[in-house]
Amino acid sequence: MRGPIEAAITARRDSGSRALIPFITSGYPNKRQFNRLMNEFIGTGADIIEVGIPFSDPMADGKTIQFSSQKALENGVTIRSTLDNLSSLRDGRNVPIVLMSYLNPILSYGLKKFAKDASNCGVRGLIIPDLIPDEGAKIEQVCRKADIDLIYLLAPTSDDTRKRLILKRTHGFLYLVAIAGVTGARGSLPGNLSGWISSIKRESRYPVCVGFGISNGHQARTIGRYADGIIIGSAIIDIIRRSSANRAAIEVHNFIKRIRKELTNV
Repeated sequence: MRGPIEAAITARRDSGSRALIPFITSGYPNKRQFNRLMNEFIGTGADIIEVGIPFSDPMADGKTIQFSSQKALENGVTIRSTLDNLSSLRDGRNVPIVLMSYLNPILSYGLKKFAKDASNCGVRGLIIPDLIPDEGAKIEQVCRKADIDLIYLLAPTSDDTRKRLILKRTHGFLYLVAIAGVTGARGSLPGNLSGWISSIKRESRYPVCVGFGISNGHQARTIGRYADGIIIGSAIIDIIRRSSANRAAIEVHNFIKRIRKELTNV
């Protein structure tokens, strides 16, 4: 039986479109605006929302998301405050939430407590960028008991052994990293990306969604011809950074609406 994350992606794919997964750092730029942005994502057709737990040493993230994490930490955002806020936003929300957190904050919170509390707040997926599948068995087991999909990232630099292990162990979807390196909007993406996506899709038992570097509608539509969905984060944070407080949600709304249109009937 498909879980809510896989079901959301396949439902969009079966309709001839592709899943849209926007990313936002928890509590950024502040709690009020974060909550408004979450509602904008839902209202403009997001299929899943990825929410990042701020961390002081986000090694997989580029300058843009590092900036948002630092601002969120200055705002006092923690795992507990994130879960409390997601719980308050749960009424009327039918879009699955995926949390992205580095491993240390989860272990400090307590692994079993984290999984239980996250599940109770409606979290249905978890991404841990610094967790490798070789060391993930215990966390996978705890997540399964809490009905949370542990989602692994597959990078272009992964060798065949690591690739096979990730394909075997990921749940919900496979997060395919479009570029080698850290997150961040890019003006162009690798020319061989379409072939790589197609190759991985033939091997994956779960939908394949692509993130890292996607910054505009053209890139989203191009990748959508091959992938089951796209994840877009740094481009959204960039819009918030360069917009006034009164305009940020409107600008993000318009951007997500354009991306949704590009992913429709690809």
